[in-house]
Amino acid sequence: MSKVPFEGVSGQQLERLAHIEFLAYFTGRVTRKDIMMRFDVGSAAATRDLSAYIEAAPDNIVYDPRQKHYVAISDFRCQLPLSADKCLSTLTSGFGDVMDGKEDFRCAHFIELEKPALDITATFSRAISLKRPVEITYVSTSSGESSRVVCPHSLMNNGLRWHTRAYDRKRSKFSDFVLNRVVSAKLLSRESVGSNEVVGEDADWSECVKLIIEAHPRLDRHSRLAIEKEFGMQDGCFSKEVRKAQVGYLLNSWNVDSTPSAELRGHHILLHLKNAADIKRMDIESFRLAPNLD
Repeated sequence: MSKVPFEGVSGQQLERLAHIEFLAYFTGRVTRKDIMMRFDVGSAAATRDLSAYIEAAPDNIVYDPRQKHYVAISDFRCQLPLSADKCLSTLTSGFGDVMDGKEDFRCAHFIELEKPALDITATFSRAISLKRPVEITYVSTSSGESSRVVCPHSLMNNGLRWHTRAYDRKRSKFSDFVLNRVVSAKLLSRESVGSNEVVGEDADWSECVKLIIEAHPRLDRHSRLAIEKEFGMQDGCFSKEVRKAQVGYLLNSWNVDSTPSAELRGHHILLHLKNAADIKRMDIESFRLAPNLD
């Protein structure tokens, strides 16, 4: 758009205007009460916000006297750069930045196996922000329960569970730690992260690779066309650039056949990693998690 929408309004009012747009766009209706309850403002302020929105976008919403609320018209057009991630998160979890939402409207979302404990997550988040090590008790699939000191630099959601990416002083290497496997976490406030333990030294996190993904070769023509449409493929494939540390997680969560010769079978296998041979030769640690024959 050539003109910035709602130019000159305050940041707080812009948030309220974005909320009006979100409600109209995703639920088809908006009321003064919606604004009053979400932002704890009075009726007069809510009325001014609705008037400001209508003045900027007169063809987006109209008042319905029978239902006593504003409704979105059929050819609604967004005026603000709404974040897709935040909109989807709101549809899943409700409105608000940190409080658990109580709205009636919800999207079903059953991807995460289990949410991590907030106290554990917050400890790692503080450690990342303050650049401090964390002493943890961790349950590993290879060595069971043990204590170690780690230096986290990032949090990551692989689609099923939350991890922290951290330098593990016990093994002298960067690794992923599943937050739900952390029994306890204590921030070491009197100690700093070493120069070899920072994000810039984590090659698998800093370096990216390109994954070329295609509809699985075993699919019939109609199925291939459907998959190509679903994933927005061009010339039968699409590419995704990801961190080396995330390669295996992404391929696993999408059930991407990662064998060079597309050997996996099953109705759940709809995609194939076209450049699997090249990726395998890179010897990326996380690639062992990708759907394979091993």
